[in-house]
Amino acid sequence: MKMKTSKKALALLLAFILAFSLFVPSFASSETSYTFKEKTEHSFYIALDNIIFSLGKVLNFFIPGLNWSGKIGKLSNYESENFLPGKDKFDTEPAENASWSMGFGEASFLDGIDPMDGSFFMAGTLEPFKGRTPTKILDDQGVNTFAISDGKTTAVFASIDGFAIARGDVIEIRKRLDGFAKEHDISSINVTALHQHSCIDTLGLAAPLLPALIFNPVSTALGLNKLVTGKNDTFMEKLYESVVSSVEQAIKSMQSGSLYYSKADISEYIRDKRDPNVSFNNLALLKFVPDNESAKEILVLNFGMHCISNGAGSDVLSADIPYYTEQYIKSKINADVVCVQGAELAVSADPGELEYDNESDVGRMKAIGEAIGKTALSIESEKHLYPLLNIAHKELFIKAENPVHILSAREGLLNSVFKRDGLGYTVITEIGYMELGNSIGVIMIPGELEPAIMLGGAISAEKSWSGKSWDYAPLTAICGSDELLCFGLCNDQIGYILSDNDFRSMLTENEEINALSPHSGSTVVEGVASLISSVK
Repeated sequence: MKMKTSKKALALLLAFILAFSLFVPSFASSETSYTFKEKTEHSFYIALDNIIFSLGKVLNFFIPGLNWSGKIGKLSNYESENFLPGKDKFDTEPAENASWSMGFGEASFLDGIDPMDGSFFMAGTLEPFKGRTPTKILDDQGVNTFAISDGKTTAVFASIDGFAIARGDVIEIRKRLDGFAKEHDISSINVTALHQHSCIDTLGLAAPLLPALIFNPVSTALGLNKLVTGKNDTFMEKLYESVVSSVEQAIKSMQSGSLYYSKADISEYIRDKRDPNVSFNNLALLKFVPDNESAKEILVLNFGMHCISNGAGSDVLSADIPYYTEQYIKSKINADVVCVQGAELAVSADPGELEYDNESDVGRMKAIGEAIGKTALSIESEKHLYPLLNIAHKELFIKAENPVHILSAREGLLNSVFKRDGLGYTVITEIGYMELGNSIGVIMIPGELEPAIMLGGAISAEKSWSGKSWDYAPLTAICGSDELLCFGLCNDQIGYILSDNDFRSMLTENEEINALSPHSGSTVVEGVASLISSVK
């Protein structure tokens, strides 16, 4: 969740409301080693964080929320709903007569909707008094979906233009597809978000904060169903219908062909703004070539970067870089295109040496988008993948420790799967792992992953504020695949996922404000390791 200064200030204000704390000026350091003064300041901010977390628990207990109306049940009573676990055990060889087949579907979220009527809030930043509505529409906001099968196992991936999508909304989509999924023997249904800040809100945090903080506790205390949220009910219904339609299109249009994997360096177009400065520098490309030579190819592009070409708080509606990447590729070859967000923690798009019209609304995003498209089409070396699809999912239980996240869920701003756990709360999210051709691995992560957790190179104990080390192997080693990709913001949004030893302070950093827990990193890694060991 990329933040600009105003968003950070508002989030801090929310934390201070919870803690009844006074404002403390922010401090951050990027030095390789810290002085005694800096270490003292670090300890001071960590102590303040602990106070905020502790008082936040108390205040979240007393402030009315959805738990008062019985809409947040106990963890002990939790039962999975519309969760597809995938395979129990991975196959090591293709089935007899196995072959790849893929299909594509798409739909617009804006068809039949007037996003300029003042009732649709833009995502990307928190708003204090009233929601930010679009003043201009540059391009479309919608969903692109691909379905893939080896003849034995079938999975679908819907990639939406939007800031994020919560697991409760993913469950609703799966519920609507339940009969269709059984009819077509679909093992896995996934919804990922591309994390554009310049789209209509699909998560809920674009709500006018002060009205929400005043009205929602009163409404829940009285048992009313009306809540102030950033999501528009009409828009979300359109989103559900569009994703369902795109999945049905993708399944029904499946045809046989060959699948290839390739990659190219796009480091010149990205910039990591946070230590330890580890990025997934590649554009990863899955290319499906149909046996029918007149049919369209399907290209799945995976890259990790924030899509904020017009700023984090833009009021110009746009699907940003992915839209222009897709349009460029489609203008050059007969293909359908699906872009999927990767491990992106604090990684932003950067035009580098690209020339573009700085005065144009589309200049920067179009330049980067087309550059990525050109890179995809220029790749010459590719690996043929034999037809073997393995996929499995696991529910993950994460203790919610961030009082801001807890309050947001309790007041109905986030449609998280959120349960009472003693005096605290636990979020039930999910992770996934897929292998293609027994050589390309894909982790499905429910948030914005620190690339170092995936690739290695996590921050050292000397650089860590806590002085602790990160003792987990990178996910590339845990998965053991020749290549590992990350489908980020997949099936949920639990915020930033940092290595535990790199959790600094909510009062000094953007990422910590939107991290569900200081232990999200280790919980995710342990969950992935457990999932893989259970199926391989």
